[in-house]
Amino acid sequence: MYNDTIVKFSVRELSEVKRVASHHLRLIGFKPLDCLKDYHNLRPSTFIYPSDERIFGSTCVFVALHSSMLRLGRFALAFYGNPTRPQLIALVAQEEVTSSGRQFEPPGMHMIYLPYSDDIRYPEEVHVTSDDAPRATDEQIKKASNIFKRIDLINFSACQFANPALQRHYGILEALALGEDEMPDIKDETLPDEEGLSKPGVANAIEEFKTSVYGENYDQEEAEAAAGKASRGNASKKRKEVTDAAAQISAAYDWAELADNGKLKEMTTVELRSYLTAHDLPVSGKKDVLISRILTHLGK
Repeated sequence: MYNDTIVKFSVRELSEVKRVASHHLRLIGFKPLDCLKDYHNLRPSTFIYPSDERIFGSTCVFVALHSSMLRLGRFALAFYGNPTRPQLIALVAQEEVTSSGRQFEPPGMHMIYLPYSDDIRYPEEVHVTSDDAPRATDEQIKKASNIFKRIDLINFSACQFANPALQRHYGILEALALGEDEMPDIKDETLPDEEGLSKPGVANAIEEFKTSVYGENYDQEEAEAAAGKASRGNASKKRKEVTDAAAQISAAYDWAELADNGKLKEMTTVELRSYLTAHDLPVSGKKDVLISRILTHLGK
C-alpha cells in the first residue's frame, strides 16, 4: 500500500528487492591493516588471483590494486556471497617471495571471511572478573617452579610423539604383510610418564604443590561429591524458576473453559507450553499434539 494505492509486485520483482548484493565481489573501501584482528576470521581464507582468460584486463587492474595495498599497508573491505545475505570479506595482499629463482609465496590476495558483531564472543565477560579470579601466592608459585625443576625434559619437542592410532594401524598392516599371528606391542607415547612422575623428588614436589593449593586435609573425592551436589542444586533451582514463571502465565487463562469452547486452537504454542510446563508435562511436538496433551490432562 502506497498513497492509498495497492502496489503489486511480481515474484521476480520481490526477488530483486530482497537482493542485497550479487555473487561477484563488490568493493566497499579500504582500511589500515592494524584494524584487522586475528579473531576476525570465520573459516579458512581463500587465495585469489586474476585471470585474463576469463576477464580481459583483470591482471592489469589487479597488479595496480595489489601494489598500492602493499605500499600503503591497507586491506580492502568488500561484499561477497549469497545475494540475500552478503558476506563481509577482507582482501589482504600477499607479496611474492622468491629465492634463487624459485617462488616460495605467489603474489595474490587472501580473501578472509569476516564475522558479524554477534559472531564475536567474549567468554571472559561471562566468567569471573579479574578481581574475583584467585591469585597464586608466592609460596604456590615457588612450589610450582620446583616441579618444573624436578621434571627434566631433555630435547623436548611436540613433534616427537607418534600418533598411537596410526601406529596401531601400521602394526596391523605389518603383521598381515609378514603373516605374523601376533601384532607387535605399540607404545602410546602420549600417556604420562608414570615412571618419571613416581620418582621420589618429583612425587614430593607434586605433593607439596597440592598441599600449598588445597591444604593438608584436602579430600578429592569429597570435593567432587560436594561440587556435584551443588551443581544438581543449581539445576533444580533453575527448573523451579522456569516452572513458576510458566505457572504465572498459565494462571491468566481458564483452561477448562477454553477446552469446552474449543478455543485451544486459537492459543499460541508458547501459551500452550506454559500450561504443560506448569504441570510438569512434556512440551515437545506440534500444536495439535500439545492441545491433545492438555485435553488429556484436563480429562476432556
